[in-house]
Amino acid sequence: MEDKEHGSCGPGLSRRSFLTMAGAVGVGALLCSHAPQVAAAIENSSTKLVWLKGAGCGGCTASFLNGGNPEILSALGKIKLDLAYHEGLMAQQGIFVEGVAENTEAYNSILKLRNIINNEKYILVVEGAILNGPDGTGKYSMIGGRPFKDIFKDAASGASGILAVGTCASFGGISKASGSDIDARGVGYTGTSRIKGMLGELGINNKVVNVPGCPAHPDWILLTLADMIMDADMELDMYHRPKAFFGDSSVHDSCPRRGYFDRAERDTGFAGGKCLYEMGCKGPLAHADCPVRRWNGGVNMCTQSGGPCIACVEPEFPDAFSPFFSKAENREIFSGIDVNTGAKIILGASVLGAGIHAIKRLAIGESYRDELDSREKKKDDMKRRP
Repeated sequence: MEDKEHGSCGPGLSRRSFLTMAGAVGVGALLCSHAPQVAAAIENSSTKLVWLKGAGCGGCTASFLNGGNPEILSALGKIKLDLAYHEGLMAQQGIFVEGVAENTEAYNSILKLRNIINNEKYILVVEGAILNGPDGTGKYSMIGGRPFKDIFKDAASGASGILAVGTCASFGGISKASGSDIDARGVGYTGTSRIKGMLGELGINNKVVNVPGCPAHPDWILLTLADMIMDADMELDMYHRPKAFFGDSSVHDSCPRRGYFDRAERDTGFAGGKCLYEMGCKGPLAHADCPVRRWNGGVNMCTQSGGPCIACVEPEFPDAFSPFFSKAENREIFSGIDVNTGAKIILGASVLGAGIHAIKRLAIGESYRDELDSREKKKDDMKRRP
């Protein structure tokens, strides 16, 4: 019977049940045990996937392809999602004769992309930042003789939904780090600014879901895509991240080394096996389910393998969390002053402020006036006595 409230996902499995199970066991295990139901849930889906790659290392594609069990392309087949365009995986190439795209879309990627955008229903996946420089032209990043910014504009306008994969596409990431002059933008946000996101820059009103991470976890990508295909109401946080993966709990809360932190047993060098807080771990500032979901087929995650969390899922990564191997309290906040020193200065100023106030009271005679007021009050009280 169809679940009218939450939608059917095949016999005996509602959409909500599907999502709950997926979040609990991971997409790989879920697809292994429930592939028929998942396929039945979207058997009528003919959604195409257009995957564009901007400025970035391509690590999110590598992570996506490293999805565990089953491998990711089989999973895409099972959920009947057609990966129609991916510049790194497709066989077609851009073919030009005197500047004009030639041949057919079976051989020419430019024509294939043009045909999908103009004639098909598709979800747009963006990996990597979108460069706006120099001077707003986007010419720091060119594909097939066109600024990537313009290609993104064409694809974003007609997409049924946009998924920004990785921190570069979500918030600008490494490409917008301090010192960069390429004017890198995220799809919907640049850092925490929605106004500076490329959709805002181009005046495009389309919904975007951010799945950050450097790289993004394959489960986060595939499960979010499944939700987008089913047009589910995803609960998103203020930066449009699915709360199912990027909730209120921090990485620190469920860190496998948390016990060492509570017992104040902290490493002061690498490969020690205890809490990595002194080594610069930003787990308390990062919000993702890495310790629960884990990576590489659910085997491990950064802190478990000896690397401090660098909060790569957060909008202001990397600048707000650099240097990576230094405690957040030691980070310089202005001109050689770190947070610890700043706190002491502020505390000192508060105490000094109280001292100055006391000195001021003595200097201007406030204490003397208070005393005079007290004497006058006593005189008045004496006069009122019968």
